Amino acid sequence: MSAILPLALAVALGPGQARAAELALAVGADATYDPADAVEPLSDSAAGVGGGLRVPLRIGLGEGAWLRASLHAGLARGRDRVEWSQYDGAVRYYSDDHWTLVQSTALLAGPQVDLGRGKGARPYLGAQVGGALVTGFHSFHGDAAVLLDPAQGDVTSGSHVDPYTRQLAPMVDLFGGLRLMPTSPVAMELEAGYSLSFLDQVALQKSRPELGAIRTAYGLDAVRVGLAAAFSL
Repeated sequence: MSAILPLALAVALGPGQARAAELALAVGADATYDPADAVEPLSDSAAGVGGGLRVPLRIGLGEGAWLRASLHAGLARGRDRVEWSQYDGAVRYYSDDHWTLVQSTALLAGPQVDLGRGKGARPYLGAQVGGALVTGFHSFHGDAAVLLDPAQGDVTSGSHVDPYTRQLAPMVDLFGGLRLMPTSPVAMELEAGYSLSFLDQVALQKSRPELGAIRTAYGLDAVRVGLAAAFSL
């Protein structure tokens, strides 16, 4: 993505302008929280509290406008709802009291606009869209332990990976921040954002196949606040 965007910019702006385009790369860390109770009060799923890393690349378009491409990675411990059938499908069961480790990696792109041209601090706003690879690692116990498949490893071992889910999903991200020392070679950025990705129903991998286990659909929301160092290229 980082190689394609400058090439596209060069075609759009022409050789002279593309060579003069300002580039900035940032590396940041975030604290994240899934406000599922407020956004989806009837949902049994939430990613909970976690952390993340982000690497945004900004390409200057002039007059405080930027094209931004970002790589985001996050990890949070939360919960989700898993359903399965027993007795030849006659009885349907569910579990929502197990814990789930949600790992996500997203590639996003979109516009960013600086609000003002201050030399000490410069606020900015932006929006991005893209896709995320989301994996949910589960820890089942009690009645849900029936999902563990002894044919796929020693289920009594602490290193055994319980049934998990993995899927690609679209993602939208809104953000705003404050860039400190914006004209220096290395600037600091305080940023807050909100991302949303809808995870469709998906089958559990490594579960006993005769149970037809699924993780139900839910919205993966994340409010993030973090700090980044931005480098002019």
